[in-house]
Amino acid sequence: RTPGAMAAPMVGLAYFPLALWLPLLAVQCLSATQMGRGAQAAVRSVSGLLLDTPLCSVLKIVWVVMLVLCLECLRGVFKTRSASAVDAVDGGASVAAAFEVHASKEGALVMGLNLVSMMAILTLHGLIGETAKLERDRDMMKKQAEQQGQFAKQLLAQGDKKTAANAVPKETPMPEAKKDEPEGEVRKRE
Repeated sequence: RTPGAMAAPMVGLAYFPLALWLPLLAVQCLSATQMGRGAQAAVRSVSGLLLDTPLCSVLKIVWVVMLVLCLECLRGVFKTRSASAVDAVDGGASVAAAFEVHASKEGALVMGLNLVSMMAILTLHGLIGETAKLERDRDMMKKQAEQQGQFAKQLLAQGDKKTAANAVPKETPMPEAKKDEPEGEVRKRE
């Protein structure tokens, strides 16, 4: 047995996550391009179940495992087959080697699709959240600017009534020192 033969049974396990990743990725793409903010918030909450919880750390470990398995499958695809006399005589070994190469190709494609879809889902989740935050900030700034404009109008309307003399408070005179106290002595506190 070759080390690449171990990756071939693992290919079957890589199809199950695709049943989750591809529909979620398709819904994220549709909501980002065709639907409104309400649909994006709904999709973000669904993807948040996977990406905003401690489950995200587990998924990152799964991503690294799939990366290693994908690289192993790529190694199986690109390894050179030794042209020995046994392969030339025995057709069964040649068929088995061809099967291993095809299984490695399939594994590399499935694992690669998992890797790309996981990264795309994480990126779209972050981008949808960022655009929602930017839109909320823009609306807040717009509301603040409108309130500031109304306040400025009120000040201008009230500005006609006030003059500069009325706006500045009058100075209070300094209390004068008592004449009966000598200058060099310390004052007694009362």
